[in-house]
Amino acid sequence: MEQKITIPTDSEGFYSLECPYCKEIFKALGGDIDSEDTLELFCPSCGLVDDSNKFISDNIIEHAQTLAMNYMKQQLNKTFKKASRKMKGSGLTLDFKNLKEEPPNLLTEDEKLEQVQLHCCNKTIKVHADQTIDNIYCPFCGVN
Repeated sequence: MEQKITIPTDSEGFYSLECPYCKEIFKALGGDIDSEDTLELFCPSCGLVDDSNKFISDNIIEHAQTLAMNYMKQQLNKTFKKASRKMKGSGLTLDFKNLKEEPPNLLTEDEKLEQVQLHCCNKTIKVHADQTIDNIYCPFCGVN
């Protein structure tokens, strides 16, 4: 069984990312991150590199886990409801209380980030406004 969970983007199509080392938040366009060429990312702040999937923020992972757990609870509720109907009249009883779903984490846009054009790869990212273009590493090629 496969359940697809999509990572939301902001209104301009940017994914929120978090460096696994310095925990700095930044954003990159969905098409750039989803590209088959993007296997690793560099942190725009500290410049360290890791697999691109390591830059998914803890908040988004928790959101996805809650959605997956709710889906599992829905499937179990359906299965046991059907099973209890089939057992009626058989002399056996099945008492099952529906599992309650948890509300997923709200993914808020609390970060004030500024768009920066990277000339090395001709891509656009969003970083904290206090960072200047001189001290930003390109997430795609690592150029400072």
